[in-house]
Amino acid sequence: MTSPLANLADQTADLLATITGLASIEQLREAEPSITGKRSILSALQKSFGVLAPEDRREAGAQLQEARRVVEAALDARRRELSHLARAQSLREDGLDLGDVVVGDVRWPASVGHPSLVAITQRELEDVFVAMGFTVSEGPEVESDWYNFEALNIPPAHPARGLWDTFYVDLGEPERWSFARTRRRRRSI
Repeated sequence: MTSPLANLADQTADLLATITGLASIEQLREAEPSITGKRSILSALQKSFGVLAPEDRREAGAQLQEARRVVEAALDARRRELSHLARAQSLREDGLDLGDVVVGDVRWPASVGHPSLVAITQRELEDVFVAMGFTVSEGPEVESDWYNFEALNIPPAHPARGLWDTFYVDLGEPERWSFARTRRRRRSI
């Protein structure tokens, strides 16, 4: 009686050739069940081990598992290769071709940049408050200790007065100055 694994090398080579011939991820997904699934040739060979003597099954199982590892490694490598090729193709298709830019309609000097998301949101919120009757003010970026703390009744030992939370600037006598960002600007709708 011949062993069910007599043609295992040829069958493995056929499976590897099939894997190499797959041209896309979709083809690989369609072919994967027939290569390593329950109805693949490898599963059929494993089911045929019942005709072998118990002492031969161990060696046949090791040979079949080695063939399965080789096929699955080739399948994983081909999957990585095809996904890399698909990603590269997608990037090529989505790329911007700067060689087709028309300069005739561009006005000079061209504006550079745009307002940040924070600046846009701030303007929209200012518009809401102005519509409700408030005024938006803009003031100096460096303010005296009196306006930042004393007039607001913030005690001298308060953590906001610490050197970690406030920058102090020496602009001369009679007061200390600290950085505070306030805005005093009038806008109407």
